[in-house]
Amino acid sequence: ALLSSAVVAHPGHSIKEEVQKRGDFLAIHTNNLNHCASVHKAAGLDVRAAERRAARLDQLLQHRGLPSMFDPIAQYFHTSPINKDHKSNKPYTPSTSPSEIFAGNNSCVLSPETTEGPFYVTGEAIRSNIVDGELGVPLHLDIQMVDVNTCQPVKGVYLEIWGANSTGVYSGALAVVNGNGGMNDKPNLNKAFLRGIQQTDADGVVQFDTLFPGHYVGRTTHMHIITHVEDAKAKENNTLWNQRVRHIGQAFFDQALIDAVERTAPYSTNKQSKTANAKDAILIQETGNNADPFFEYVQLGTNLKDGVFGWFSFGVNMTYSRPIMAVAQKFKEGGKMVSTNPKLPGFDQLFPGGFPTAFQPG
Repeated sequence: ALLSSAVVAHPGHSIKEEVQKRGDFLAIHTNNLNHCASVHKAAGLDVRAAERRAARLDQLLQHRGLPSMFDPIAQYFHTSPINKDHKSNKPYTPSTSPSEIFAGNNSCVLSPETTEGPFYVTGEAIRSNIVDGELGVPLHLDIQMVDVNTCQPVKGVYLEIWGANSTGVYSGALAVVNGNGGMNDKPNLNKAFLRGIQQTDADGVVQFDTLFPGHYVGRTTHMHIITHVEDAKAKENNTLWNQRVRHIGQAFFDQALIDAVERTAPYSTNKQSKTANAKDAILIQETGNNADPFFEYVQLGTNLKDGVFGWFSFGVNMTYSRPIMAVAQKFKEGGKMVSTNPKLPGFDQLFPGGFPTAFQPG
């Protein structure tokens, strides 16, 4: 069966192991933010979220010379769990309240037991635009973080994201299984595309300008998200070096959107085998516990080249923390691979410096 097979998220990373850890976590923790609804309504958090997202969307549309979202010809698209129709073509008029579009949250508790994977890099820059000249479908994100125990927004903490580029390559790291040239792709070690960090505001929100991530073998398209501990401090050069986090998780995208993006260049040049949402073991478990770990989204214009605006709210257990390991580190003079990570039997050739995750399979 799917969950009992030796499937790997990245080579050397057992999906079965991660699914088991996710299940153990869910057995003792809530998996969504439904219990926070009344608190958020009373505090006006949902209204502010709707207004913020509507304002950001209009800003993106105006920048592209496109009609307002609240024009009668505008169309609304959103995501929902993987076994449902994810796309709605319901038109909205100028009198439509932003709360009808943006107040609803696909919210869940992202498991702190999810491994960071073998391509986490420390020393990344605190910045909102993380495109770095890469090509692909523009993706503008609004991410909100809530304390699952108090239902209050988590403010003043650093949230970090990273994802693979259009051809399934992670920047900043060398490995046999990453980069066009594997261990010989030296220039990739100094790159930082699709990696960045932002500090949450009073409503627990960060916003990023990035690109829709590409796929790689063994996993559906996803994005990594980290919540750093509260006392993490930025360096004078505006980078973050921190080795302890409150959570590590992943967020996902509607299959219909993935398919549409994959038909466009340069995604269409990616030769790695694809894994659909419905076949991804980690995502299957996520959606089987009343959670919806998908970005909701609207498409900007009628062509994907105009981009996508996505939003997502998630809960974090702020009483939990754990260490995090990196495959590489960013220094002023460039990136350097870490050589002291735990060795994983059978994977020395794939990851000569050791397998960088604080949770080791086995």
